[in-house]
Amino acid sequence: MKKAYLHATKHPCTENAMNLNLLRRWFGGNEWGVVDDPAEADVIVVSTCGFSKEQEDYEIEAIRRLGETKKAGCQLVVLGCLPRINKERLKTVFDGATVPTESVERFDDLLALPRKTGEFDNHTVSRHEYNTDPKIRRYFNARRLIERLEWLPFVRVPRVLYTVPSERWWCVRCAMGCTGDCSYCGIKHAQGPFKSEPIERIMAQVKEGLAKGFREIALTGEDLGGYGVDMKLDLADLLREVVALPGKFQVNIRFIDPFWLIRLAEKLMPIFATGKVKAFCAPAQSGSDRILELMHRRYTFAQLKETVNRILKETPVGLISTNIIVGFPSETPAELSESLRLIDEVRFGMYMVFKYEDRPNTVASRLDGKIDDREKELRHRTVHRAAVKKHARSLLFRHP
Repeated sequence: MKKAYLHATKHPCTENAMNLNLLRRWFGGNEWGVVDDPAEADVIVVSTCGFSKEQEDYEIEAIRRLGETKKAGCQLVVLGCLPRINKERLKTVFDGATVPTESVERFDDLLALPRKTGEFDNHTVSRHEYNTDPKIRRYFNARRLIERLEWLPFVRVPRVLYTVPSERWWCVRCAMGCTGDCSYCGIKHAQGPFKSEPIERIMAQVKEGLAKGFREIALTGEDLGGYGVDMKLDLADLLREVVALPGKFQVNIRFIDPFWLIRLAEKLMPIFATGKVKAFCAPAQSGSDRILELMHRRYTFAQLKETVNRILKETPVGLISTNIIVGFPSETPAELSESLRLIDEVRFGMYMVFKYEDRPNTVASRLDGKIDDREKELRHRTVHRAAVKKHARSLLFRHP
């Protein structure tokens, strides 16, 4: 029996996790073993992201180590966004086959196995795809354990974990790419022009998941708020059809950029009012209007606060989570305090806090006023502590 080893990225996007889960089932369906020891493998797949330099460093080291220690004849394949985000650095440790996030079917040509990737649905994730980063693993496993105990009348997944991925999700990829032009982000370079999936195809996949018994539909896309911009449609057009489907189910939306949330608020409010939209992430990134402008984020703190608080006050949406970046070039201590307003004044219920890091070929990487690593770590701790306190309150109250 031939064997494969799958190495999960440290901070997986849902699309990457879906692809790795598909490959796990694809190898098994072709009677390959999926092993825990890379030394036994005939094929090693390293899933990558490159969202941050910290993550890139981790993945480059993993690729280097696995390339040096793999057995003779073993093929190593790099999956995901890193080859496009930092091709030159990847070449210093690896010069083999790469597969971009949106083209997992290329494995059919690389390995020529009897059963093709298209024979396996690409709609689920498992704990295996979230086992690399300790913090993400804890969140995922906590939700997984609670869900397994939900047959008890007093056990329910707390709101603070609503946007944490779940094995009970039926994931439907709705768009790839990004409509924004954020000054700090390399993902846009990796995924190419924004492309929405046709509503008819999305609806067929949603109906398939419901028919299989899934009751939480996760609509995925790095910039799902921009859905339909390439087809003269918008996110409200898609969600309106999804929530109109019969049956008891809820929708989890993987990322609505605040720009689109604010712009589409009036159209989205009636959809949110149906109670079928359970949660979504709206990555705010900063509470400082000057930093938001340098980031090219296309909204102000006041606009964000008004929209998010209104949604959570007037509709049954259970949770809106967010991301915060600290240490952006030229960020002052006063502007860091303005970011704390995202915790104090906006009713977000879950926070992921990141330290700014330069990404290749981005505008922000060329800005003056870089914050040193020690100061960024201090700022990260400050915001993280504030977020943890609010997380604790979120376990007890809907709108802390």
